[in-house]
Amino acid sequence: MMTFSNYLFNILIVCYLFIYIGSFSICHDITNDEKTNEIFSKYLGKGYDILFGYPLPNNELIDDPGFKEVIIDTQLSIDNISNYICKKEEYVDVIEDINDIGYLGMQKINIDDLDNRIKPFSASMPYKSYFADLEIKKKKYALAQNMCVLNYATYDLKESGKNINKDFVLDIEKLPILTKNQMKLCTKVLYMNNNLHCSEGIKSWMKFFEKYGTHVVLSAHFGGMSFNTMEITKRKIEEIKIYKYKYSLWNNPYLNIFKSGSLFQDLSINVDDHKENKKNNSNNNINIDEKKKSDAYIKNDVLIEQYRDNINLEIRGGNNFDEKWKNLTYIVWKNSIYSNIVPIHLDLYSLNTFMLIEKKESYDMALLFYNNLYGIDNENFYLSQDITDVLSEGKQITGSNKGSLILSCPVGYIKSTGLIFVYDSSEKLKTNKSKDPKIKIYPCTNKGQYDIACSYITKKKNIITFGWIYCVKHNFIKFETIYQNNDNIIYKDGKTFMSLTCTEGNTIAFGFKMKLKKLEKLEKLKIKPCTIGDDQCTINNIKRNSDYLLWGFCVPSSFRSLSSLQLTYIHDDTIQNDIRGACSDVYINKYDNIFLGFTFSFDNRFEQVKTEPCESQSKYCFHIIPKKKKMYYVGMFLLCRFDGNTNRKFTYK
Repeated sequence: MMTFSNYLFNILIVCYLFIYIGSFSICHDITNDEKTNEIFSKYLGKGYDILFGYPLPNNELIDDPGFKEVIIDTQLSIDNISNYICKKEEYVDVIEDINDIGYLGMQKINIDDLDNRIKPFSASMPYKSYFADLEIKKKKYALAQNMCVLNYATYDLKESGKNINKDFVLDIEKLPILTKNQMKLCTKVLYMNNNLHCSEGIKSWMKFFEKYGTHVVLSAHFGGMSFNTMEITKRKIEEIKIYKYKYSLWNNPYLNIFKSGSLFQDLSINVDDHKENKKNNSNNNINIDEKKKSDAYIKNDVLIEQYRDNINLEIRGGNNFDEKWKNLTYIVWKNSIYSNIVPIHLDLYSLNTFMLIEKKESYDMALLFYNNLYGIDNENFYLSQDITDVLSEGKQITGSNKGSLILSCPVGYIKSTGLIFVYDSSEKLKTNKSKDPKIKIYPCTNKGQYDIACSYITKKKNIITFGWIYCVKHNFIKFETIYQNNDNIIYKDGKTFMSLTCTEGNTIAFGFKMKLKKLEKLEKLKIKPCTIGDDQCTINNIKRNSDYLLWGFCVPSSFRSLSSLQLTYIHDDTIQNDIRGACSDVYINKYDNIFLGFTFSFDNRFEQVKTEPCESQSKYCFHIIPKKKKMYYVGMFLLCRFDGNTNRKFTYK
């Protein structure tokens, strides 16, 4: 199945060569019929985008979205070979990961000298869908393909000089020469933020690709193809690999091969056999063999109904007919291809064919950037998600202690961001003239692929610590941790202030500012959240009689829904029983959930210090008091949907 397209391509090339040497024994004559050429010229000579194109069948895409504007007018200069070659799949195959989809797609195009870092079709809608299913949800599929080729049409590039699109030539002349330094300064994260380094160079190349694509189509095979898939278990995949003959399709007359009851039953997840066993053990006189046969039909009907949504049949070329077209026989569909032929294998040539040498290098750099910008991989997939979905997949770890504190991520996760709050309760600091601050923030930053812990080590007995870290599964999700302690005060134009600023392209997703007067106890701590979606958080009017802290983490602004969030802080220093906090007084739907957060508490003697994470995507965040009827200060950070910064209060459980 996987090598058929290449095999077919080689056969047709041989036929093409035979024609030139006068042999017409296998192939039909070369024709140049104007009416037929209208079909071929719809595609030949057009630009093609190898990232957004999708040559595999997909019912939601009537035409391959990779085709762009006309580069060469080919209508009067097309040669085509009429030939009829059909290949019906013989066995079920498997799709285990996104590389299988990429491999299948590459069987439908022919490109010379493509950089192996570039992944064709990886920006297309179907590819994204498969990526989510295969790489994120870990689904597996059984697969069968059918293909029919009716024509091979080609255009001689030597004719392009008199037929080339003049606007295309002018647009090439306007393209700037790119430098490696520009590429370093213009990253995919910064590209959408009007970065000058991008605007002056790389953006014009991106617009060029969006208009003309990345390659040009100079020849293609025309016909029709089908792509039949069904979700199956990993166990079934192993079985198919070993016993492939068991799932032979040669005698299956339907285009939708999973219409076959026995095949469907063999490949599907097993239905619970409890009812069948119960019936077989009942006291009746029905012949056991007949009963098993009857139950098998019932079981198959149940499977078909239960797993109908797991079956998918995509076609390109031929007629869809009506709502029942999925039940068509293979023969009916094959015969319908004559009236609706489409390109099913493309021969692509790089657009740098039309460029001078100095621009060829720029083309290569720009194409790789285009791939990194739009092509879907694990990193790009997450960077385009809703921030609330991304945050809910991480793990929040909290801890507290008198003295040193160590926080560690669970197995399979690495540290992304976090903090350890440090309070010095020693008597020597309780003066207004003390230079040493009573409160400090120790940031928990990601230091590498295997960084899983954050620690604060001290031998002092009067140090109170509590902390929170956020852990992620993927090492590319490195949120930017930013912080300022009391020694980072800025004096400018007679004003004193402290400020946090995200790097360009990032925005604050969680952050707060703290203030504590030197002569006051910790329960008088003042905390205000930073504005989510801003790239800066500032404390103005710094005074010498107080200690100040700033902490937060920034995320790429490509994440969706950042501007719709706010950080809420709830506190009370008179808590004596278990309490809970919420994002909304009236819960309506999931958007009133807590997306992220943690809570902490301490008594006035610091005998009990406690920190707890808030469960993500939950209605409430709970805090359990260590000793009932004892007075505690409780603080709670909740990342919620924006509600106008309404003041929230705790409620009792």
